[in-house]
Amino acid sequence: MASDGGYNSVDLTWSPCSRQQLLTFFSEGKAECVKDLPAMEGSLQDWKPGLYYGVDDQCRIAFGSTAKACSFTNNDLPACRFLSCHVNLDDNSSCKRLLVPLLDGTECGPNQWCLKGRCVSPDDLSSPDVVHGSWSGWSEFSSCSRTCGGGVALRTRQCNNPRPAFGGNDCEGPDIEAELCNQQPCERTQLNFMAEQCSQTDNHPLYLPPNSASFYTWIPALGFTQGDEQCRYMCQSDGENFIVSRGSQFVDGTRCETDSPPPFGATAACLRGRCQLFGCDGVLHSGKVRDICGVCGGNGSSCRLISDSYSGGQAREYITFVSVPVNATQVHIVNRAPLFTHMAVKAGEKYIVSGMGSMALNMTHPSPLDENRLEYRIHLTPDLLPEMEELLVPGPLQQQIKVQVRRGNVTKLFTRLCATVFISRKSCKIHENWGLCLMFDT
Repeated sequence: MASDGGYNSVDLTWSPCSRQQLLTFFSEGKAECVKDLPAMEGSLQDWKPGLYYGVDDQCRIAFGSTAKACSFTNNDLPACRFLSCHVNLDDNSSCKRLLVPLLDGTECGPNQWCLKGRCVSPDDLSSPDVVHGSWSGWSEFSSCSRTCGGGVALRTRQCNNPRPAFGGNDCEGPDIEAELCNQQPCERTQLNFMAEQCSQTDNHPLYLPPNSASFYTWIPALGFTQGDEQCRYMCQSDGENFIVSRGSQFVDGTRCETDSPPPFGATAACLRGRCQLFGCDGVLHSGKVRDICGVCGGNGSSCRLISDSYSGGQAREYITFVSVPVNATQVHIVNRAPLFTHMAVKAGEKYIVSGMGSMALNMTHPSPLDENRLEYRIHLTPDLLPEMEELLVPGPLQQQIKVQVRRGNVTKLFTRLCATVFISRKSCKIHENWGLCLMFDT
């Protein structure tokens, strides 16, 4: 508390200046207690304030809420003898120095702490007390990072109450809690949301080679990156063969692709530049998954397995052979002889797979990043002829779909299409073209 920047070599005693100021402030002898020397008893964490107030905290106390510790050092000045801070929020090129020492217990280097104006290690102390780290309280939850499509709200805590020191242990447990929010669907797909972020950097030049600005159209780098790398704002130049990070990270809640398929019902989303898994309950790392019926945390008893095959159809005409209802899960339909037949899928009045008289190419609707997606795959022979069509819908379906078959000129070729579907245990309705009971929600 010395106003002239002097440092009292006797730890935790009052300077004459501070004593006089307090005496004047309180007056009439009410501050006689400041003349007493404190007892050096108890553990270090009881009397080392730097364990609780780091350099950033000390800068904010000295210079205001936007101040932070200086990001560079002067080797000619002892680290613990002066408080050096960036004072202006947008200026990291200069530091303001206050001629007061850092608080005892302030970390000044790897396994080093300030003590009486010196940067010391445990070996320099005669009998250092180990100080184990302890968590601060949780912050308030942040606002949702997205207005629709499933953003992230998070809260954090810090290992600074006190900070670990003198060989003490770090805090155990996570420093962040997060959950999905605003999960109502957007009009655009999850891939569109990533694409919008990439395109926002189209006007930002890329210097290849140095000192030569080049401009590109940027699109998502799906298929080139996945996992944490994908969340680091990785975009592909449209029409080119290279990918570049276009910023520090995608917006929290941007969907990402994990290295291996996530559990049924889990959501992979970017959080602080990393691809993280949220359970079906929307909570980070909860481990909650959907059962085979699509129920979060269920036991698989609310649905039944339906399986059958279909060998009918008309030449040169799309015929619906099964209507898959809302909330159906694990839909798997296979055509093992697609040389003269092919499947189509209709959602409402719109075809999303084929429908124009020819076999579709491999596709995922609406995008590989959407949870409620439909995957259509063509498997080829070594001669590159179609060997099998496969339709996969993990579900739960959000909209009824109609699966159709179109046969070529060979009307007497009775190719069988096989299907398995898990459907809710509710009232059933027999489809006229498929002799099985399909459960429809009522």
